[in-house]
Amino acid sequence: MAKDSQRLEQEFIATAREKTGKDVPEWMTVIGAAGMDKPNSIIKWLKDEHKLNHMQATFLAGMFLNDGQPVYDYEVLFGRLFQDKSQLQPLYKTLESAMQARLPEAEFIPTKTYVSIEGKRCFSCATLTKQSIRVGLDLGDTPFDDYVQKARSLGAMPNLTHMVEISDLSQVDDRLLNYAEQAYTRAHQK
Repeated sequence: MAKDSQRLEQEFIATAREKTGKDVPEWMTVIGAAGMDKPNSIIKWLKDEHKLNHMQATFLAGMFLNDGQPVYDYEVLFGRLFQDKSQLQPLYKTLESAMQARLPEAEFIPTKTYVSIEGKRCFSCATLTKQSIRVGLDLGDTPFDDYVQKARSLGAMPNLTHMVEISDLSQVDDRLLNYAEQAYTRAHQK
């Protein structure tokens, strides 16, 4: 789940010196001096030359390519998601507020390409297009129709089988929220 990535990254940052011999700023200098700018090259080099494990190397490569900043900084990730799509912010905020009112334990966790909507498990997501938000849902074998469509281009987990596309505040309604509750219940019965 997306929240695990942030937690693991923060744990790595806090223990980098203890576990790798250098803190993150020192690693940024070391990687910069190597002159590489491709994630896979940096990861391989860190593993081969510095004997880091895959997760350590991946976090460092990600932070290096993110100007030395944590990759899973929610504020930065939200900012990037809405870059060139600021007109969708009121719709997103309405969706988030309505879903949290109905499902208070739901967390809205930004990733590089979508917002993961999770309880103990991911049950939904919000993927921004240029004009709308695709709300991905874990609805199993619920039949598709004009409203609840087959999931496409969500950038999210494969358990999100369905989606509802919204482009107006009025579409954040009981029908959508009932499907969100259904997805939450389904995901948490597993």
